[in-house]
Order: sequence, then C-alpha cells, then structure tokens
Amino acid sequence: MELLENHWQPPTGLQTRPAEVSSTVDRVLIIAYRKKKKESQRRFWARFGVTQSRGSRFESGAEIPAPVSILLGLYFTKTVSDADLGRAERVLYSRDAAALLNPGQ
Repeated sequence: MELLENHWQPPTGLQTRPAEVSSTVDRVLIIAYRKKKKESQRRFWARFGVTQSRGSRFESGAEIPAPVSILLGLYFTKTVSDADLGRAERVLYSRDAAALLNPGQ
C-alpha cells in the first residue's frame, strides 16, 4: 500500500510524460496492489463499477477512463474506503435512487 501512496499520480489536464509511460506505471502499481491483497480481478474491479474483462484490459494497458481513474486515486490515497464504495453502490441501486434518477416515472 505504501508503494501506491507514494507513487500514485492523480490524473491532470496536462500530461508531463507520454501517456503510455503513465498508464504503464499506474497499471503496474494497480496489479501489484491487487496481487498483494490476493484479490481476483473480478473482486478488485467490481469496487469501481468495472467488469472483470474491462479491468483486465486496463491491466493490460488500455486507457482508464477519468471517472475510474479518479476513484482509483481516491481509493489509493485512502480518501474513499471499501465501505464508502459499498454504500455508494447500494444507494445507486436502491429504489429511491432510481426515482431520483428517473423523475416522473
């Protein structure tokens, strides 16, 4: 975990290094963290609303979309916890949230 906290670079509007270098470093750190915690891709990526197959593509070098990258940054800096992500998911899929997202239905 310390490795990620010291090296995680949140996404910025201006890239100071080539995108492939940035994603490779982030990809390596994500894989190292997931393996250190002995988590499957399915379990790790589900936290962030990502399927196992898409998470695998991210780990193989595909560009991570900004919303997922932001969540990863918040997670690795301990701003957002597993419990926070779980609560957000439960709210998102609750009936009340559906009513808020689809007013008038």
